Amino acid sequence: MITSEKKFHRLTRQNYPRIVALLKNLCTSRRFILLKRALHALHPTSLALLWDEFDEAEREIILSQLSSEYAAEFLTELDSDERTAIFRSKDTAWIFERLEELETDDIASILRELNVRDTNFILRRFDKNYTGKIKQVLKYSEGTAGALMKSDFLAVSRNATVKSIVSQFQKMVKQSSPKSRTPKNEESTETSTTNLGHGKLEDMQFTFVVDRDNKFLGYIPLRKLILEKSSRKASEIMLPAQVVVTPHEDQESVAQIFKNYNLLSLPVVDSRGILLGQITVDDVVDVLEEEATEDILRLGGVTQDAPQSQSLMRMARGRFPWLAVNLGMQVLSAWIVTFFDTTLAQVIILAPLMTVISGQGGNATMQSITVVVRSLALGQINARNVAKIISKEIFVSGMNGFLCGSLTAGVVYAYTGRPLLAFCIVFAMFCDMLFAGLVGSTLPLILKAARIDPALASGPLGTTLADICGFSVFLGTATILLARFGAL
Repeated sequence: MITSEKKFHRLTRQNYPRIVALLKNLCTSRRFILLKRALHALHPTSLALLWDEFDEAEREIILSQLSSEYAAEFLTELDSDERTAIFRSKDTAWIFERLEELETDDIASILRELNVRDTNFILRRFDKNYTGKIKQVLKYSEGTAGALMKSDFLAVSRNATVKSIVSQFQKMVKQSSPKSRTPKNEESTETSTTNLGHGKLEDMQFTFVVDRDNKFLGYIPLRKLILEKSSRKASEIMLPAQVVVTPHEDQESVAQIFKNYNLLSLPVVDSRGILLGQITVDDVVDVLEEEATEDILRLGGVTQDAPQSQSLMRMARGRFPWLAVNLGMQVLSAWIVTFFDTTLAQVIILAPLMTVISGQGGNATMQSITVVVRSLALGQINARNVAKIISKEIFVSGMNGFLCGSLTAGVVYAYTGRPLLAFCIVFAMFCDMLFAGLVGSTLPLILKAARIDPALASGPLGTTLADICGFSVFLGTATILLARFGAL
């Protein structure tokens, strides 16, 4: 693949404007030879990062100068909306010429964005064997291990020798050339355990070992193949699999497995243990970013799509549901306050101080929720440490509540000269933030146990519960002291 055959200029903040200016100038002056040379000196990822800087005419010129191999990798680095915009301006033959440079998982991911007619047309252009591999990936839902899976791998029998395995790799190098690929509707006459299509050879970190029924037995690192004697058999040098996954396993679980076991590749097997494909670490990096982004946005009740790619109405529809839920919860908080209208009427200064209490309680709640949701996403919470995590969050929130309350009480006393009012502040803020730590640490766990996404529901529920606690303690304490002493 191009990334392993050539060095690229690194895109930095310093050279970003110069590169954009150069490419725009070459497009305007229509110096296509220099433009093609400049484009191919950039990594495809760098060009994807620059893509927003060009207008439609410049984009068409740039696309016309990219080789099929470079354009293929460039397309995988674009977001789906930009990629769809390009596909709308191109015919299916152009799309196919770029897709055939990719691996099965990337092809399947892009085909999901096309309509059924174009998808079927492109699939018919591939040879029957490779079409079957792509369809195998397409049948699995997005967000599963099957959708991430590459059907491109080398599997050998347990009796294969090192010499024969190396020979297979040499054949794969020759077959990876577009000129040597099996034409449509033609079958290879070679009997081979190779399951390589149009994939990237540099992703082949391991050789997988299977039995006669294609059941997965183990793997051989390429480094081990180089060092072993050519006469040794695969069964003698293979390593047992650390872990395997089924195609229906959630992609977040897959990413966690890669992290825990420090894997470069993960075999995918069906319920019978038959090897279906592999997931490589480059795809898992994308999953980790996707899942982290999803959790962060869900904490704020925001849809996942980038704002620059959404219409105003779509953005509004995506955010309104949780705004409506939050509105209902805030109405509940306001209803609690109505029970203390007499106290508020007598001591007007309690009204602005309420916002200080609720604000600190809400912030403390979100701090604890963020910590716990992140720990849940990383699989760091279990039955052994859950009590420790909850108690630590409660203690930290309570300590911060006392410190913040004392600071606020000092300011209030200096401004009003009312010691009872200052006591109400420090007591209420301590109780509110202590309760915030409890709610923030336990609510995500409760929601997860109820199979409700804690990242999506914890925020509105947690902050409202903290508000109710803060208002009740602050105004309740003020009411008791007012009744006891007649004034604050």
